[in-house]
Amino acid sequence: MALIAAVVTAIVLAARGGDGGSVAVTNASATTAIQGYLDALANGDDETVARNNSCGFFDAVTDRRSDMTLANLTSDAFRRQYGDAKVSTIDKIVTWSPVQSQVLFTMRATPAGRNQGEVERQGIAQLLIQDQKILVCSYLPRNTGQF
Repeated sequence: MALIAAVVTAIVLAARGGDGGSVAVTNASATTAIQGYLDALANGDDETVARNNSCGFFDAVTDRRSDMTLANLTSDAFRRQYGDAKVSTIDKIVTWSPVQSQVLFTMRATPAGRNQGEVERQGIAQLLIQDQKILVCSYLPRNTGQF
């Protein structure tokens, strides 16, 4: 009986699949997702920024003007701060659920308009697994300045 129950449970779980499926937030997948988002910010790819920021709703939204405006402002602000940014480490992943995580990461960035070399900055990204993709729903840079 136990064997039959285990087989039935395995079949039900496999059939369910879930939102995440085989995608999981790992150091490697978080790095890839966050780097893609940073690249979109640096390149002014507003649709990619808006698609991530809408956290799974982008295709269902009928009027995307405000999403695109916010994405444009966000990427413009990023480009004013950094010329380029590369994720160097994933410092900590806090898993909220099988499809939601918050990630503290470090990036090496080149400040925009200054020839001072690279700087290291930390940031926090909230990630969501949706339709076999990891979306960066929000990104918050950690300020290193004095208060």
